[in-house]
Amino acid sequence: ENIDTYSVRLKELIDSVKYYTGRPKVNIVAFSMGGLVTRRYLQVFGENEVNKVVLIGTPNKGIVGEISQYCPIIGEKRECSDMNADSLFIKKLNSGVQPSIPVHNIIGTGCVMEEGLGDGVVLEEKAKLDNFANYFINGSCESTVKPLHLELRDIEKYPEVYNIIIKALNDTLPK
Repeated sequence: ENIDTYSVRLKELIDSVKYYTGRPKVNIVAFSMGGLVTRRYLQVFGENEVNKVVLIGTPNKGIVGEISQYCPIIGEKRECSDMNADSLFIKKLNSGVQPSIPVHNIIGTGCVMEEGLGDGVVLEEKAKLDNFANYFINGSCESTVKPLHLELRDIEKYPEVYNIIIKALNDTLPK
């Protein structure tokens, strides 16, 4: 599916979580493309049901180079097309209304990629969001099949990611 469709599915999930928990709002912690889905959800449905967001390894300004070329081979074509840095989706996402709720953006860096430094999948410059809290995690890519991008989810290797998430959800980080 495309990312717009996933944002509709996210709406369904948020409605279910709110119903079963009785809470008026949810917090979202999103990884990689899930961050794009979350940002699009906020543009389409608004932020009334979301308290705060933590993004991890999200290609906020798209994917480029080899990653963009290989994405349709190992991923889904529609998703990859949307994530491409020059796609209509990415342009729409970044030129539309941006959230006013707290957004904490965790960016992996330290891997030398063809186009610059990043997490082995997402370039640092393509992950960064202006006007939001950006947190840089320095690491390394063990291999092309084990990039920092995936390793950011490993609490033992990168406890600082977990610490940022906990502090962001508890409102102890600067916005």
